[in-house]
Amino acid sequence: AIGACDGVTDLEGSGQVQILLTDAPADYIESAVVSISRAYLKGGAEEGDETEEGAGHGPGVDLFNDAAEPFSVDLLTLRDGNTIPVTELESVEAGTYHQLRLVVTVAMVTLKEGYTFKDGSQDQELHVPSAMQSGIKVHLNAPIEVADGSLTIVTVDFDVDENFKIQGNAETPAGIN
Repeated sequence: AIGACDGVTDLEGSGQVQILLTDAPADYIESAVVSISRAYLKGGAEEGDETEEGAGHGPGVDLFNDAAEPFSVDLLTLRDGNTIPVTELESVEAGTYHQLRLVVTVAMVTLKEGYTFKDGSQDQELHVPSAMQSGIKVHLNAPIEVADGSLTIVTVDFDVDENFKIQGNAETPAGIN
């Protein structure tokens, strides 16, 4: 979801952006703690390159970048419409941003009572491809439009059941992977 209101700041040629995070309930998972060391926006495609792969070249605009003290949260505490700010209000150049990326340094999952991973534990660190390098690409419903002097709030609805894929079957000796 993306919202905007006018007249929030008088910084010419820029607007403010804030990223919020929320979640939906999970079936097997008791907690899903993620640590985010960087949140950044990427601008439009380079001239003449309108493909999705071409969109967002360049280093991006940091909204949060702190590897020493990453933002950590149990995503399952964000159910039922609860949100938490990943970033403060950050001034960015007015314009259109086609990508939001979150660099996840750690993702830990604890299964609900009665469920275990195949090694017998209830806790596992997840492997998240590209998360520590370029970050997880957040799929946007529409580009983020930052107007001059506006405030844009972006809420990332992270559905743990949809994004943390349980492999295996809890009802078999092979268990969950």
